[in-house]
Amino acid sequence: MRAIKLPDPAAVLGVISTLLVASALLAQTAGTSGLDWHERFLGIIPLVKPDPKDPVVATVNGTPITLAQVDSFAKTEARMINATSTAETRATWQDALENLVNRTLLIQEAQRRGVKVSEMEVAQRARMFEVAGVNGQSVSQTAAPDPLLLKQVEQSMQIERMLDDIFKTEKVAPTEKQIEDYYQQHKDLFISDPGDVRISHIAVRLPPNPTEEQKRAAVERISKLYEEARATKDFAALARQSSDDSVSAPKGGDLGYFRPGQLPPVVEKQAFSTPTGGLSQIIASNIGYSFMKITDRRGATYLPFKDARSKIALVILDYNQDEAVKALLRRLRHQAKIEFIKSPAPASGA
Repeated sequence: MRAIKLPDPAAVLGVISTLLVASALLAQTAGTSGLDWHERFLGIIPLVKPDPKDPVVATVNGTPITLAQVDSFAKTEARMINATSTAETRATWQDALENLVNRTLLIQEAQRRGVKVSEMEVAQRARMFEVAGVNGQSVSQTAAPDPLLLKQVEQSMQIERMLDDIFKTEKVAPTEKQIEDYYQQHKDLFISDPGDVRISHIAVRLPPNPTEEQKRAAVERISKLYEEARATKDFAALARQSSDDSVSAPKGGDLGYFRPGQLPPVVEKQAFSTPTGGLSQIIASNIGYSFMKITDRRGATYLPFKDARSKIALVILDYNQDEAVKALLRRLRHQAKIEFIKSPAPASGA
């Protein structure tokens, strides 16, 4: 059982470079694993030869999806998102099953619309794929692609062409106003020199050599304070009342201004990536737990709009495409007959 993926996903639609900036510029709407629609429906293909003994775990308008197909897809997906824990592995398997159901729906819709791809185009695309070996390494193809790969690639290209037509109809390309508005509303994402950042924080301290019970209590307390900080309009009052930092608490948690290089790396990363007025994530250290509020910035310089424009346009385009794909899938799922069959547990390492 193998799964394959494109060595360079940019070759699929020419817009996958969006992924390099999308996580910072837009909240991804792909799904639980974080894969975008290019990767879910075009970039991973389960190469599993038919086997009568392979259990069917779902049917989509009568088309079966087998356990081996899901296992194959899930293994590739797990490597792509670096899933390591048992919980992550099981979540990836369920996500892979949903991805295969949706991929099947897209294939069926493309075929219903009569989307055609020539044999020559399919063969050329198939040569771009790499086969994932049993240990996860990429293995380049030396022989001619086999019929199973050709069939799967043809189906991917049918999906691609159908979606290209839908994107034209839906007019997913961003307008100049949308690009400009995004730049103005998210300028913190386009800082070329961060200047100084002013930080306030709330801390929960641990005693020396804390017990597991003390650590759990501290985690519960900082989590509760974090939720309170998200809800309150007066962070300073909450810090004065609840922070364990005796120096900053009387000042409403204020720590002053900092430039890059003046903070521990993990704190600096949070401080300079958190928008003004926003809260950082909870930060753990050997003395306890804390989180920051970014209260001000000064001296920052921003990437000019003309230099940020192309990146923003790609991000909005990818977001709009993703929304169009989701809308299509909602309609197709509503009209389809999808049956999930109780299956064995995901294969070990899936």
